[in-house]
Amino acid sequence: MNDRLAGILLGTAVGDAWGLPAEGLSPRRRNRLMPGPWRHRLVFGHGMVSDDTEHTLFVAQSLLRHPDDDDAFGRRLAWHLRWWFAGLPAGIGLATARACLKLWMGFRPSASGVYSAGNGPAMRSAILGGYFHADRHAINAFVRASTTLTHNHPRAVTGAMAVARTKGGRTI
Repeated sequence: MNDRLAGILLGTAVGDAWGLPAEGLSPRRRNRLMPGPWRHRLVFGHGMVSDDTEHTLFVAQSLLRHPDDDDAFGRRLAWHLRWWFAGLPAGIGLATARACLKLWMGFRPSASGVYSAGNGPAMRSAILGGYFHADRHAINAFVRASTTLTHNHPRAVTGAMAVARTKGGRTI
């Protein structure tokens, strides 16, 4: 279990840092702006992580605190997102920003999500699939709590569930 979770955390951070400089760019534009072999390019030849890794860490910390209670997990994750938002993060998605504002205004985590099919919930759900790899019920409950915190469109839930349920190339 520890190796699985460490692999998910490390893979998320490395993939995030490696790909961040090209995020949102078409292959053609990326090649024009960043020619040559791919390497870390973002900050003086080093990588840095984005909100994808930060959210994965928030989910992991919330899961460590509340591994048996999806409601308490959602409240803890909401706490992390509130304070993360207070730091005015770069590149935040509109739906996540709106949900964080709602959390600051006093909305419950179960009512803070906005009708958006964005990918925010999918990018933070792999760690839930790794932790609950053999428990489909827990995956469903915790992914739903994490997803609806910011996005309540059915496609956002479906995308996050797909990521969490993927295990070694097959779904559970």
